[in-house]
Amino acid sequence: MPLYLNKKLTEEIQFMVWHLTETVDELITLVNPDKIDLETLAGISHEAKKKEYLAGKNAIMQMCLLEKIQFGGIEKDEHGKPFLKNHTYEMSLTHTIDYVGVVFSKSKPVGMDIEKPRNQIFKVLNRLCVASEIDWVSDDLEKATILWSAKEAMYKLYGKRKVDFKENLFLEASPNGLTGKIKMPDHEAEHQIYVQNIEEYLLIVAY
Repeated sequence: MPLYLNKKLTEEIQFMVWHLTETVDELITLVNPDKIDLETLAGISHEAKKKEYLAGKNAIMQMCLLEKIQFGGIEKDEHGKPFLKNHTYEMSLTHTIDYVGVVFSKSKPVGMDIEKPRNQIFKVLNRLCVASEIDWVSDDLEKATILWSAKEAMYKLYGKRKVDFKENLFLEASPNGLTGKIKMPDHEAEHQIYVQNIEEYLLIVAY
């Protein structure tokens, strides 16, 4: 996977994006699947999903090399949020047909998403967003994509189920940039939203 981008957001947060050009067989050679990987792959019928799984693991392994930490595997907590085995790093993973991205944080939760702007996004905004967010978007497709993707990134950052995108996740724009807000009955937090173009895609990191 050719490295497309390597960026340090803060002293503790870094992300990388790779251009996904390999076949499933080539990715298998890169990853050298263990028993759990082989069992997971056996349960995936769609080739594109197999590529996503293998590319995601390879990206995390490469990120561990960059951070000079030993890759001991990936596990999931009770909510399904992935984390590095035997490490305190927080991470988030995202992939499309063309790219795979991963972000690592040494201490605080992070969320990442990559989306391609498409008009279908407008069809779901009323269901997932409040009036002030929709007013900010107007008929701007890039803003609509950022809004949708930022909520996805915040959802990954929070890492728990039973989150309503309209009732619990919010995006606010100001001259200083974009701010994401999570408002749950037992948890409220504000996070910075980073936006970057990746060819025809938009990449979002919530941190």
